[in-house]
Parts: sequence; structure tokens; C-alpha cells
Amino acid sequence: MTTPDPTRTARIVLGTAFTGAGIAHVVKHEFFESLVPESMSKWRKPISAVTAVIQFVGGISMFIPRLRGLARWTNLAMLVPTLPAAVAQTRHPDQMRALGVDPKLVIARIPAQALVAAATWWATRPPTAEQHQLPI
Repeated sequence: MTTPDPTRTARIVLGTAFTGAGIAHVVKHEFFESLVPESMSKWRKPISAVTAVIQFVGGISMFIPRLRGLARWTNLAMLVPTLPAAVAQTRHPDQMRALGVDPKLVIARIPAQALVAAATWWATRPPTAEQHQLPI
């Protein structure tokens, strides 16, 4: 008998969230471009576009067992470098309000993003020998 994979639900939730976020970056690109810090305003469009691709690819990869390593590194490569932008947003609450974002959500994003990064690391770790045969 095989042991149930405790990371399966996490991969489904994270994969759905990352894929949805990638799609949202395309559909609502003006909003996401406006979240790019002023210091990088010259590159807002490409940063937002690359983020959309990374999130979409990272999300889909969560569902494909052979691509778990790609999912891990793709998603972490997006989550870790965007933490400074999240911190920068906390220093501009009026700008966030003008975009329709509650400053409390901006503050909550920082620990939430760290938790998502930890969950991504955990959910995409190599499976044990028994779990290796399970789908997703």
C-alpha cells in the first residue's frame, strides 16, 4: 500500500493560485504595472509581463510531477525577489489607497508571501519512494 502524499493538496492550491495570478497579470496588466516600485518604473511593462509568464509556468508546473523541480525554482524565483517591492509598498500607503488597495493588505502580504514561499518549497520537495508512483 502506498502512503498518501501530504503535499498533494498544497500543490493543487498553489498551482491554481499561481496560474490564476499569471492570468490576472495579463488581464489586469495596468493594475499590476502600477504596483511596480517607482525606482523601476522604466521597466513596468516588461516586469509585469515576465511576472505573468513566471506565475503561469510555475503554476502549471505544480500539476506535472516531472516538473516539480521547475515549479519549485520558478515560483521561488518570483516570490523571493518581489519581497523588497512588498516592503517598499508599505512605505507608500496613500499610493496604495489610490490604487484601491487597503494598506493593511500590503502589510499582510509580507508574511503571507513568506508562507507561500515556504509552502512552495515544502510542496515541491522530491517525493519519497512510496509517493513516487502517485499522480500529481
